[in-house]
Amino acid sequence: MSATFALQGNVITMTAAPGTTVVYVENGRIAGTGDNSYAEQLRRDGVPVHDMGQRAIMPGFIDPHVHFSQYAAGTHRGIDCRVPACKTIADVLDALATGLKAGRTVGDWLIGYGNLFFDQKLAEHRLPTREELDSVSRATPIVLHCGGHVSVLNSAALEIAQVEQYMNGSEGLWGSPVVHLDDRGRPTGVVAEIDGLLPIPASSRGELSRFYADTFRTDFLANGVTTIGEMAETGRDIEILDEAVSNGDIAGRIAFYAMAPSYLPVADACHWVADYTSRSGPDKVWARGVKVFADGGYSARNAASLSEYTRDHSPHRGYRGKLNLSRPALMDAIGTARLKNVQVAIHTNGTRAQREALEAILALGKPHEYAPIRIEHLGNVLADAADIAIWRAANVIPVMQPGFLHNFIGDYLPMLFPDTGTAGRLPVNTVLNEGVTPVFSSDITLGGEQGATNPLQTIASAVSRRSYWGHHIEPEEAISVAQALRLHTIEAARVLGIDHLTGSLETGKAADITVLDRDPGRRPGTN
Repeated sequence: MSATFALQGNVITMTAAPGTTVVYVENGRIAGTGDNSYAEQLRRDGVPVHDMGQRAIMPGFIDPHVHFSQYAAGTHRGIDCRVPACKTIADVLDALATGLKAGRTVGDWLIGYGNLFFDQKLAEHRLPTREELDSVSRATPIVLHCGGHVSVLNSAALEIAQVEQYMNGSEGLWGSPVVHLDDRGRPTGVVAEIDGLLPIPASSRGELSRFYADTFRTDFLANGVTTIGEMAETGRDIEILDEAVSNGDIAGRIAFYAMAPSYLPVADACHWVADYTSRSGPDKVWARGVKVFADGGYSARNAASLSEYTRDHSPHRGYRGKLNLSRPALMDAIGTARLKNVQVAIHTNGTRAQREALEAILALGKPHEYAPIRIEHLGNVLADAADIAIWRAANVIPVMQPGFLHNFIGDYLPMLFPDTGTAGRLPVNTVLNEGVTPVFSSDITLGGEQGATNPLQTIASAVSRRSYWGHHIEPEEAISVAQALRLHTIEAARVLGIDHLTGSLETGKAADITVLDRDPGRRPGTN
């Protein structure tokens, strides 16, 4: 397609511009929008006008919370053991053994990956044991990642990793570290929140460049995603991604969030964000903020909740998960970021961690005098609708993951919290009606469900509200497709600070455009 062209058809602008049927592009920028008469004028002026028929023309999707580097490298390097391809533990062991026989090791290690809540999706309703992984190999270190927070190690990997060193109660990477022990006090092989500390060999720079370019093209750009918010764990990943965008190998925009402490301690991360300059230019690659973890993951039974976990899924009576950061530590992180004018993103899976983050913000005072703080996963689980007033008072932006309703919230939250887990699951309609505008993201990590990088799958979860096992979850909280599209485009652009550049089809903005086969709001079989 030439540098000057127009697209005519079913245009969804994300603005109050009814009747728009054509978008005119000059040299990568939107030079005009209008109706059919505008299209005819462009044709008379010699501009190529491409008729898209009933296909939808809309802004590129923006996914403001992804673990792209981890997902891209992991899926290229690892053995896919996810349900439903692997339905049983025997299937998992067969997949790992086949991969080992084929020489699919990374250095000396064999890497496998399963889904989030892998222990519940497998037929046995448990994770493979260390001994079962040993049946694949006792000599080759094996790690089985299970959806971002939890992993299982065989005996060789345990010996190399020396996981006992992470049992001192220190801050973890994605939450408070967990090392499961057997009745004799020995590690069982199940660990959580320490994946980045395991001595798994790194890929070469050339390999990573290829992994990242391939994955962005096939799993993001092919699904209409033109901008991502990357939760960055290493400077090496940042350099390679910036280079790939600069070279044109990645045709998209990337906002970096420095993960603390994975990449740098909080204070150093804030300095890095404030001083960062990309080779791609600030419109293509930029440092946006710092991400900290107030708690861990539900799959690790580590999310800090106001409710007690059921006894079957907790180490002791009265267990409510673990806070990874104290309130003073949260306040210190927020205060440091404010001094540098750096955005903060706080990971809070559990309702207790969410309450701690909100109270830390309010304790510092004057939240409306500073840029809003992102709270990741806020509203995925809501303890009380009255809490939304606290969100407004704290001036926060909830970053929600409707895909999690399908992945685990719909079916497994009631399992963990029988008394409270059947209400307040992703109540998007209530949040919007209370005057708070959330943002949608995939939070894709290694072990995400098939298709999780497709925003239409995220939107379908918010609209249809079906769980992994097909249950209809709190249907009164469904929103419209039009509402969901905004939360994955222009509202997502605002949280990344680029709503002046993209997120809607308006004159002067970048021509980040995606064309869908049909209007996502139109039901199949309708005209």
